[in-house]
Parts: sequence; C-alpha cells; structure tokens
Amino acid sequence: MKPRCLVSVDLEEWSDARLAGIPCEARERLPRSLEDSLERLLALLEHRRARATFFVLGRVARRYPALIRLIAGEHEIASHGDSHEDLPRLGPDGLVRELARSVAALEDITGRRVRGFRAPNWSLGACSEWALPVLEAGGMAYDSSLLPGRGLLFLHGRTGTLPGPHRLGALWEFPPTVVEGPGFSFPAAGGAFLRALPSRAIAAVLARASARGTIPHLYIHPWEFDPPPCPHLGLVRRSLLFAGARSVPLKLSRILAEHRGIAIEDLWRELAPAQPCGMTRAAGARA
Repeated sequence: MKPRCLVSVDLEEWSDARLAGIPCEARERLPRSLEDSLERLLALLEHRRARATFFVLGRVARRYPALIRLIAGEHEIASHGDSHEDLPRLGPDGLVRELARSVAALEDITGRRVRGFRAPNWSLGACSEWALPVLEAGGMAYDSSLLPGRGLLFLHGRTGTLPGPHRLGALWEFPPTVVEGPGFSFPAAGGAFLRALPSRAIAAVLARASARGTIPHLYIHPWEFDPPPCPHLGLVRRSLLFAGARSVPLKLSRILAEHRGIAIEDLWRELAPAQPCGMTRAAGARA
C-alpha cells in the first residue's frame, strides 16, 4: 500500500500572494483566473484518486459559489480567512470578524461544517499566543498554520512546534513538512520552494518525513496550474511569483503516483475519534 500524504490547497487568486505585492483594496479590480486552473487541479486529483483540503478565502467563496460547491463534492472545505491579511495586522478583533465571516460564507455555500483554518502567509507563528484561543473560540477543530522551526524571511516559524500532527490545547495542529537548518526552516513541499526545488529533492524531503513516522504534508495554489499573464508586474516580481510554476502539476502528479493523497479531515477523524464530526446541513442553513 502506498504511504499517505496530506494534500492542502490555498484557494486564492494569484494577486493574493505576498510576492505579488498588491494591496488588499486593489485586488478586486484585477482579472480573475481561477476557473481554468481549478479545472486542471481537480482533474489531476481525480486521476490520482486523491483528496485534498481546500483552505478557501471567504471573499473568493462568495465570488465563485458554484466552484466551491463543486470542490466540496469530493474534497474538504476549510477557512483561509476572508481578506488574506496577515494575522498580526488584523489583531484579535479583526481575526474574530474574518473567521466568522469566512466560515459563514463557506458553510452557507456547502451546507457543511468548517473545521479547519490556515492563516494567510503562515502568519500565525507571529501571534499564536492570542490567535490560537480565537480559533478555538470560533469553533475550529484544527489549525494548519504553524511552521516548525524559526521560519525564513517573512515566513514566521514557531520554535518548538512538532513536525507532525499534534494537540495544541483543544485544537489539533497539522503543520506542513519543513526542512530545518541552523536558524531557519521552510516548507519545502509547497509554495515558492515546491516551484523552485527539483522533484528529486522534494521526494527526498517527503521520504524523510515518512521515515520519521510522520505523514508528509504538501500544499499548492491553483494559479500555479495556469499562471496568468501579469504585464503590470515588474520582471522581478513576476519571476518570484511564477518561476517554476509550470512544473507544479507534474511534480504533484509524481508525488501522488507514489503517495495516497488524503485531506486533513481524514487524518483528523482518526486522531480525534471522540470529537464530533459535525452534521451536514442544507445549503443556506445556519445554526
């Protein structure tokens, strides 16, 4: 039997990426490009018989409700916040509002309980002391935002975070698979690192995680499947954002040929069998 691998998707527009350098207020005016890239991603997941957790921005869900319902037919829907603003900039009150707004949108569209959260840009590591209690109070069962180790550049790590799924009080934490070195750590199986590193290096990182007894965890963005033309971005920003993006579908396909892709909720149910799984509700219904 193939070893398992957690697969998660940050469902956002390319303009939400920090490397794009576009202010929140300007993003709504930019061209939209999710439909084609999502079609390719979903087809690949279906071909490899893999499930994934889609961390969806609330405002993206409100823009594409039919797409979210389509995804929810096979995959898990979780919250990525509402505006893609880093948590330290939101503050506790802002996170309360964003979490509630995004969860309401996702549950209204899918009719299913939202259990999980991922902070934009892995920013929970910079404010976990106050943010984790907000997530717990907001009804989350798990988080997937903490990078083990010190992090790298603007990616905030949290020293002492375990490399695999573990409890943080009432919450479960499902961190991405990272590479750690002296004074740094980074998620090698996701984002710019997945785009830049060769397939052999990524396979080795995932194999080391499996050898430690930890289920590896990779993450992707839909826009990596169909990088849009962005003539208004400078050459440097375009390169940082899209260099290597066209290699991601093949890399993901190869990984899922060697691993059984599962959603976070699949593993959460195994680890927390006594916790309620939530009931399906009719779309539009609110508790």
